Formats: sequence, C-alpha cells, structure tokens
Amino acid sequence: MRKLLLSILFLLTSFLNYSQDSKIKYGIQAGLNYSDFRGYDIPDGLDFFYSDSPAFAFLGGINFEYQIKERLSLKLEINYERKSQKLHTKYQIINETPIIDDEIGEFEVKAKRNYDYLVLPLMVKYNFGNKNSFYVNGGPFIGYLLKSNLEDKEYENGSLASRTEETTNNNNRTDLGLSIGLGKSIKINEKNSIFIEIRENLGLSNTSKYKVWGNGEIKTNSFNLIVGYSLN
Repeated sequence: MRKLLLSILFLLTSFLNYSQDSKIKYGIQAGLNYSDFRGYDIPDGLDFFYSDSPAFAFLGGINFEYQIKERLSLKLEINYERKSQKLHTKYQIINETPIIDDEIGEFEVKAKRNYDYLVLPLMVKYNFGNKNSFYVNGGPFIGYLLKSNLEDKEYENGSLASRTEETTNNNNRTDLGLSIGLGKSIKINEKNSIFIEIRENLGLSNTSKYKVWGNGEIKTNSFNLIVGYSLN
C-alpha cells in the first residue's frame, strides 16, 4: 500500500508541476459499473441450485490529461471503484426422523460480493471525427483492494435473516489488467468540456488467495458508463 501511495503522489506531483501548461487538462468523473468475475466454472450438478451473475455498482474519481499532439494525449485517472457480483442459491432440507413427521425446510439465499478498489488506469487517448470530439483510449490499470465483503439474505420458510461478512483477507490486494474505451467530448467553451465514455476493464491477475471450483481463479471484469468534466 505504501508503494502505491508513493507512486500516486509522484504521478500527481509530475502533473501538477505542469498545471500551468495549456497542454494539461484535469477533471472529475463518476458513473455506473457493471461487473462480474471469471476464471472458474460451476461444477456440473451444482448449477441446478446455485448461480452467479453480474451486478451494478459505482465509481468516481479524478483525471489528468497531457496533450502530446493534436489528436494524441496521455491520460491518468485515480478512481474509487466497486466491483460486485450477485449470487443465488435455493435448496430444501427434509427431516426424515421417524419420531417426528416429515418436514421440509425451504431455503433461499441471495448474496452479493463487493470489492472496493482504488484503481489507476494509465491510457493513451486518440481523438477523431468532427472537431476531434470522438476518442478511443486504452492502456494498463493497477487496482489496490481496499476492502471486500459478502452480503447475504437468507429466506427460510418466509422469514428473512441477513448478515455481512468481511472477506478482505481472502483476496490478493493487487489487481492488474487492461482498459479500453470509446467516448465523446462536448465542448462548453475554450476551457471547459464534458465527456461520456463506455469502457471495458479486463483483469488479468488472480485476485483470490485460494483455489475455487475446478482449481480455477477469480479475475475481475467490468464495464463502465462514465460521465465527466474537464478543465484546462
């Protein structure tokens, strides 16, 4: 964590040293995050009563952009990003004790995995189209896990019980991957603009300390819808 904070401080200092340069833009952004996890397969037979699926969450952060050429720039972001996944289990328990009449207990568990990351994408951005208002960008990202938890709600014969379990120590702190996005800038005036972007983030490293089903891994995967504001 200390090395990551020092790296962030160094990058921020480098950008701020050139903040008076007209080639520098900086701003803020926020948006929706639609995420899932991959790298494993649910074993045959278990998928009858267990499933997982993508979930919506959120992100927000700041950005810095350095203009290299007319259409080419380098962009650094620092984002707080939640990556989530929904889990669902439904099963029955039958009591076959001879002394007691047979009873059936129906259970349903709806849960959500939440992973809160500090994410630093460093991307090359290329503008094109009418007045260079459209752009594509891409590059590597590094994520640092701040915390993770498992929220579940268990329904037993109509009654509800809920709990939250912290799972941070079950995961590797660092996540590495690639980001690629497509967006459009809308100029307000000479110094101000807003932008909207769709982005795919593909995690390449195993985030779990332990093996999962099929001797698999847990890798992140998220799709962003981002709206931001830039000032130069």
